[in-house]
Amino acid sequence: MPRTTRRSLRTIQSTATDTENLVGKPSNSPKHQLSRESPVLDIAPPVKRKSPSHKKVQANLDDKVSVDDLTNPKTASKNYWKALATKSQSALQEALSQNEKLHETIEELKEEIVKLREMLEEANAFVEVVKDLTNNTNDDTGIDVNDVSQTDSLDDTQKTDDGNEQTSL
Repeated sequence: MPRTTRRSLRTIQSTATDTENLVGKPSNSPKHQLSRESPVLDIAPPVKRKSPSHKKVQANLDDKVSVDDLTNPKTASKNYWKALATKSQSALQEALSQNEKLHETIEELKEEIVKLREMLEEANAFVEVVKDLTNNTNDDTGIDVNDVSQTDSLDDTQKTDDGNEQTSL
């Protein structure tokens, strides 16, 4: 048998001083019965809605896109197309500004590449000069360091008739 009304909570041991441990049967005193039987009318005052006074806060209901605008493929209102156009325009403007920044970055990188290539050419020329200097076997005296015959002629000792050795200067 389904219940149609819900039983309300009853006061248990209303005269007890210990509120944590309530024991005993609910009291059936006439005082408590009167309080249970009299309905408590809790009527809240009507809620007043504030209307914003600024024009920016006011919503224009005519400009809103309705559900019919989005679901009906045959006819779309001007508001739908206007909202779509503004969103597309803002997205395109953002993409355009990003594109311009990328083009500026590309130009800067191209200039940097040109400078680095010039530095590379200068470095390669310097390397060639250093290689020529290290491969050049003649020193400032005009004597070939690798040629042993010339160095021997300077260090040759000349023997004299008496058997003493003299070095040529």
